[in-house]
Amino acid sequence: MLRRLARSSLNGSGMNGPSRIAALALALAALSCAVHHPSPERGTAASTLQGTLRLAEAGRCAAPGLAGARCRAGWRPAPAWLEEQVCLRGSGLGEACTRVASAIAEEAAGAGLDLVLLLAIIEVESAWDPGAVSNRNARGLMQLRQPALDGEARGGRLASADPHDPLVNVRAGIRYYARLVRRFQDAELALVAYNAGPARLSGYLRAEEGVPDRFWEYPRRVRREERRLRSRIAAPPPGRPELVEGLAVSGALAAVE
Repeated sequence: MLRRLARSSLNGSGMNGPSRIAALALALAALSCAVHHPSPERGTAASTLQGTLRLAEAGRCAAPGLAGARCRAGWRPAPAWLEEQVCLRGSGLGEACTRVASAIAEEAAGAGLDLVLLLAIIEVESAWDPGAVSNRNARGLMQLRQPALDGEARGGRLASADPHDPLVNVRAGIRYYARLVRRFQDAELALVAYNAGPARLSGYLRAEEGVPDRFWEYPRRVRREERRLRSRIAAPPPGRPELVEGLAVSGALAAVE
C-alpha cells in the first residue's frame, strides 16, 4: 500500500514536479514516524498503519492542484481491491463510489467485520442500487427500514437519516449488522436477524423451538455470494481484517521491532 501511495505521489494527476516530491517526502516521513514511534498501547498495530496511510494521503492531497473525491474532507483510503469492486458493481454511485468504499472499509475495521461479507450483503440486498425500495419499504444499498436507520443515526455520527444517501446507508447498515452480531454472538444468527428482524428471531430463540428453516435461506444466499466474490477478487482471507493491500500489519511492525 505504501508503495502504491508513493507511486501515486510521483504520478498523481494535477501535480507538478516539486509538489510530487513534497508529497512523497510526507509519505516517507509518515512511515518513519510509525517506525520510530510505535504506539505503546496493546492492539494498535492496525491503527498505527492506518494512521500512516492517512498521513501519507493527507500529504498527497495537500499538494497544489489536486482535487476530486479522493481529497475531499473526511476521505480515508480504502484497499485498492475494495475500491475497484465498489466502483465496478456500484456503477450508479458515480464519483461517490470511492467514498462509499472508504466508508465500508472504515466501518468494517471499527467493527471487526469481513469486507467481502459486507459486499455480499449489499449485493444480495440491493444489487448495488442506492434507490432500491423493497415491498416492505426497506431502502437503499443495505435495505434498511426507517426505524433501524433512525436508531443508527441517533447512536452514531451520521450526516442524516436519508436511506438513499449511499454513505449514510452503508455506515448505518454496517453498524446495525455489527450490533446484531454483538447481540446474538453469532454471525449467522445476525444475518437471520438482519433479514427477518431481531425481535422475531429472539421470539423463536426464547421459545426454544429453533429457527424455522425458511429463515436460514437468507444467510445461505449471502454466503454463496460471499464465496463467489472471494473466488473472483484479490481480497484478504476471512478473519484477517488486519491485512491491507496484501501487507500484514503484524508482519510490518514486527520488522520494525
